[in-house]
Amino acid sequence: KENLSELLTMLKEFAAYENKLAYLKCDETKLSNLFLENEYAKAFILKENEQIIGYLVFFYTISSFLGERGIYIEDIYIRENFRKKGYGRKVFEFIGKLCQKENIAMLSWVCLNDNAQGINFYEKLDATHLKDIRTYRLDGQNLAKLNDL
Repeated sequence: KENLSELLTMLKEFAAYENKLAYLKCDETKLSNLFLENEYAKAFILKENEQIIGYLVFFYTISSFLGERGIYIEDIYIRENFRKKGYGRKVFEFIGKLCQKENIAMLSWVCLNDNAQGINFYEKLDATHLKDIRTYRLDGQNLAKLNDL
């Protein structure tokens, strides 16, 4: 609970970093609903020597084809002055151990096309770029239109 304001601050930093600040609609009440009241997702504040350096947000998924559980990483954010110091690798090490402990068969995420640093990092992990899949989204008025189909 005490970290919600810090998480929101970093969400704003992350949105600004990705040039998506205009799309950020989240506030502390929404964060509380997601992570504390309903536990739709998990959020971890990343610290080094008690200094907050970033965050990780993920939620559980399933694969009907595999018949297995998965984890979808919504956000990994490392503050700028802590990047290129091995913290991203530590986050993936943490989540890899979690997957092993919980018998999770797959880990998925998306990456912006212009995030060359992230793409390079993920390729070094031997992550597979799924070129045959497109990500779609309905929200706002377009989502509401489904009620009138």
